[in-house]
Amino acid sequence: NIELIGNLEFGGEIEAEKDFEARQIFNGKRRQIMEIKLKNNVVLSKHKASEPITVLCLAGKGKFLAGEDLSEEQVLEAGTLITLEADVEHGAVAEPELRLLVTKYKED
Repeated sequence: NIELIGNLEFGGEIEAEKDFEARQIFNGKRRQIMEIKLKNNVVLSKHKASEPITVLCLAGKGKFLAGEDLSEEQVLEAGTLITLEADVEHGAVAEPELRLLVTKYKED
């Protein structure tokens, strides 16, 4: 019943070769987990997910933006955990670096 996905660290330096990197950590029947790395003040442009998501900031600092005009804002730092309903437009800004764990909750 238990499946170890990995051991993640909070804080520390964000090692990435590119300013934006996305890596799938897990893809199961009901959820998908991604690690997102943003560097050099990169902006993750407005998009939306068809499923509800959670976003956990693992390291760095930045902002999570949401809403049709991205007017809602949440400061992100290591340990910040937020949730967002399906089909809500959102994006993120690294200030200057950000490492996120994003979980999409899929339906059967």
